[in-house]
Amino acid sequence: MGTQSNAAPVIIKRKKVIAGEGHHGGAWKVAYADFVTAMMAFFMLMWLLNA
Repeated sequence: MGTQSNAAPVIIKRKKVIAGEGHHGGAWKVAYADFVTAMMAFFMLMWLLNA
């Protein structure tokens, strides 16, 4: 049993793994913006009540 010369070659296709698909890790910016907005509203309220 030697090598078969008429056999089709085996082709292996590999998917490329692309790092960083989509946008991840940006939720802290939304939470921080919400916190800063709440703090601004609080200090404006304190300022208006003091006046």
